[in-house]
Amino acid sequence: MRRYTFVMLAAVAALSAGSTARAFTFVTGDANAGGIGYYGYVTVGGDDTGSFKSHVGAWSWQDQGIAPGGGEGWTHTSNWIALDVTSATTLTLLMQRDSSVPYFGSGNVGGFADIAFMYPSFTIWSGWDNDVMTSAAALALGYDPFAPPDDHHTYANTGNPIWAEDLSYIDHTANSTLTSVTESWLLSAGHYTIVLGSDAPSLTSPPRQGYSATFTTSTAPEPGRAALLVLAGLGAVSRRRRHA
Repeated sequence: MRRYTFVMLAAVAALSAGSTARAFTFVTGDANAGGIGYYGYVTVGGDDTGSFKSHVGAWSWQDQGIAPGGGEGWTHTSNWIALDVTSATTLTLLMQRDSSVPYFGSGNVGGFADIAFMYPSFTIWSGWDNDVMTSAAALALGYDPFAPPDDHHTYANTGNPIWAEDLSYIDHTANSTLTSVTESWLLSAGHYTIVLGSDAPSLTSPPRQGYSATFTTSTAPEPGRAALLVLAGLGAVSRRRRHA
């Protein structure tokens, strides 16, 4: 299944080659009270590009110390992005170490965030979460169900967080070895949430880690043509297999 998804995305990207990308604006801060404390908001359309940089905890996306089997990160040391997609698009995210992120807290390197333990990792969900958790979720997590809080101190990074009922899991990229990772998704118009963090070993306590994130979009073809591209790609894969 992963092989066929890649063929589809590659075909879509080729279709929009040669177009001129427009720069989008990244708005820092959370415009909506309640729910996830978003680090920033991004609005993208068919052919946009832009980047920003910040810092996160060394094991913000994944902490093996609290979840040896994987699947749990720290809510408040990760960076949450609210993404507004205005039209069907192929979204590509590149996340990588960045040694030029200003930081003067503990463990800074000459006034910049450390990068030695930055292992870029991220998750994408459909939807935004801008309200308190449900009473049932609050009770399950040990909170007062009659006064549920906005969020919880940890989150499921490979599924649906119990406290963020407005999110629906799409995909994740777990990385504990590379300094740079990239992934693409074919998205319809709507709201999406992306969490950015790091997956360093949690046996030590590294300082904050610097990164940059680049979002690039390309216009998705109409559904009928997209289906033809997929079938053509599958045929190419099949032919390669027969000749292997």
